[in-house]
Order: sequence, then C-alpha cells, then structure tokens
Amino acid sequence: MQTKTRKFNFGWGKTWTFGFLAGGVIFLALSVATYIFLPSLKLVSLLPFLISLNLFAGDAILRFVNRMESELVLPFVDLFASDHDLILDAGCGHGRTTIALSKTTKKGRIVALDRFDASYIENGGKTLLESNLKAANNTDRVQIVQGDVTNLKFDAATFDTIACSYMMDHLGEEKILALRELNRVLKSGGKFLLVVIVRNYATFAIASFISLVAMGTKESWRELFRQTNFKLLEEGDINGGAYFLVEKPKTINAKK
Repeated sequence: MQTKTRKFNFGWGKTWTFGFLAGGVIFLALSVATYIFLPSLKLVSLLPFLISLNLFAGDAILRFVNRMESELVLPFVDLFASDHDLILDAGCGHGRTTIALSKTTKKGRIVALDRFDASYIENGGKTLLESNLKAANNTDRVQIVQGDVTNLKFDAATFDTIACSYMMDHLGEEKILALRELNRVLKSGGKFLLVVIVRNYATFAIASFISLVAMGTKESWRELFRQTNFKLLEEGDINGGAYFLVEKPKTINAKK
C-alpha cells in the first residue's frame, strides 16, 4: 500500500511570493504606456521593458525553487565523522536542511539554530520548522535553539559536524565572524558543509545589478576559509548556487 505523502510547508511571505510578478507587471505597463503615449520617448520605454523581463525571470526562478522537492538534497560528500555525530544546522530557517540531515544520518543528533527573525519566511521560520519536523517525524533527534551564528553560546569543540545552507549569504561583512565562531565550536578534524548563493545568471535575474555587489564569488569564499582556519576539501555547483566542504585542521591533544 502506498504511504501518504508528508506535507511540508516551506512557504515564503507574500512580498517574496508576489513581489517580482507585481513589479514585472508594473514596469511592463510603464513601458507600454511610454511607447504609446509618449512617441518621442520610444527608446526610453526600452528600459522599463528590460526591467520587467528581469523581474519576470526572477519570479519564474523563485516559483521553480518553491516547487522543488520539499526535502532538500544535499551534495554527496563525506560529511559525517560517525553515525552518532552531534550536528549543528546553522541558520536552519524552516527546516529544509535539518530534515535532509536527519534523513542522511539515522542516529545523529541535530541542533537546529536560527535567530528566527527573517522577514521573507512566515513567522521567522520557527513555527514552520516545528510543524515540518513533526511531519518528518524527526522531533526526537532535533533540538531547536534560538541564537546568533556570529555569537554562539556553545563551548569550543562542541560539534562533530556543521551544515549551513543559504544563510551565510545574508550576513554581509559579518560572514567572517560567523565562520570564526563555527570554527570555534567545531571539533578538531570536523567537517563543515556550506551551501551559498554566488554570482550567476539566476542571482542576476532575481537581484539584477545588485547581485554583482551583494553576492560573493567562489574565490571570495575560498579566501574567507583561509582567513578562518578552514581547509577546503571539495566544492561544486548545486541548485543555482555553490557548495563547499571544509575541515577544521586536526590539532594535537584536541578535544574528541
């Protein structure tokens, strides 16, 4: 007998759900109105037309992402130290990565950490996280913690493994603070999987020229790893972004 499909909710707020579509319609209308009613400015009408195309492309990409398989597929990398790892999901949001981690490691325990203040996720993500964990039947191995990744309230060398997907991009200049904190709480020899958005066509469609300033490059992330004492093991492309598998170098007499 076929099992009933589990219902997850990874929905975004209305501004992100309809904002690009509404903006595209407005700029398209502005372009058509300028072309028809201001014949002397026909060339000027091309600018709002191009902006509308950009916004429609961003809307299409966001809707595609929202329709993707509800349970995020993490890149196939050698991430865990053992079947019983203590794992930190840094910036867990509504739980897509937390659920993926719980499926990959059947016995590991996960700390799902977030500030739960993101405006583009309904209720900051915590309510959705709790309901999604119940739907996945994973509440027993997941501890939800509200906290700031740039100032973690954990002892040094607490976690065997760390994962962070699509959160670090939002930190701006504080990325290096977050990476230093994650390095501090990761055990010697532990691995850290980071998934981020980088400059490419998809990000340009969503953020236009802002993406050229706001989004990092793969090389900029490699430099951040060098500055925060992480060793890069593997990198690749995934879901329109990039992933990096890094390791905290082993030290003598390190806490196990």
